[in-house]
Amino acid sequence: MGNIQQHCRGVTNDLLELDRPGAIYLPNDTITGSVLYNRKMNASILLTGVIYFKKRKRNHLKKCQRQFFSTEFNLNSSSNIKQNFQLHLDEHLPPSFNDIYTYPNITYSINLLIYKKSKDEILSSMPICVCPHVYIDRPLLLTPLFFGPIENRISGVKLEVKINRTIYTFGDIIQIFYEIQNPNQEYIYNIQISLGIYYVIESNVSQKDLCNSTENFTNIASNKKLIRNKALINIPNEIYLPPTFKFQYGPENDASSFNLEIDYKIHFKVYLQNMENLWQVDVPIIICNDTIEQTENVKEDNSNKMDSAEEENNNKTEIISQSFNVNTNIVENK
Repeated sequence: MGNIQQHCRGVTNDLLELDRPGAIYLPNDTITGSVLYNRKMNASILLTGVIYFKKRKRNHLKKCQRQFFSTEFNLNSSSNIKQNFQLHLDEHLPPSFNDIYTYPNITYSINLLIYKKSKDEILSSMPICVCPHVYIDRPLLLTPLFFGPIENRISGVKLEVKINRTIYTFGDIIQIFYEIQNPNQEYIYNIQISLGIYYVIESNVSQKDLCNSTENFTNIASNKKLIRNKALINIPNEIYLPPTFKFQYGPENDASSFNLEIDYKIHFKVYLQNMENLWQVDVPIIICNDTIEQTENVKEDNSNKMDSAEEENNNKTEIISQSFNVNTNIVENK
């Protein structure tokens, strides 16, 4: 097979038809459809999965792409009628995310490919969405998360966070209660809370803020010794957003191999004195795309714990040790 002309990627017309147009496919699914092809040339239907990302090279960013999946269905070149085709997805595949013009992204596409002596040509192309289900039902991870206190070593300011749970689905609301301990009465200029997504591909980190929080009060500027507040974050329910995910393709020393990690973190940005002096703490959460099942007792217990969180002035709750790795990113500018 010769080199494929990539400039046709993303172009669609009526040559290709899927039996389930607009569907979200799961790994291990079979994709079926039909194609109208009447040229006297060898052709096939080719399904590919490609990751596009930017890799840092010295003082610049290099655009990279890796094809991690392909499967093919050969067509009958002597037929003048619509031909049916079947394409089977592998069992372990990463989710589609972002559009083709946004880096990084993972794109799956079904292509009508014709074979020429000089080079192969994509005559028609149709993107599809692939998304594995991430399902977690461990009761421990559905209990509220108590995080901190985390201390800024320079100012002595401490942050303690309580969240209604650590696992969410798209469209859920994150309930946050946080406490700022300020024993030295440093001037806290502003506090911002947001939800961000992190893509790590071959140690190259790409981050994007998704949404900001809605808080009980927003005029935080204060030098009080103790600040308490509640905040809500509405997790977007967008088709381009993938679940929390980890994927490894190929052996480590192979040129075509890559590793992918998709994480979500709540950003706590505390500005001390002014907007130039940032102290940031990131609290990781898990977002899955399947319904989280929990018993009525667990639901009621979660609600009671959130209602009583604001009344806990002197009783400090021990941090819950989660069965996944809870790390923090702490940024101190001074």
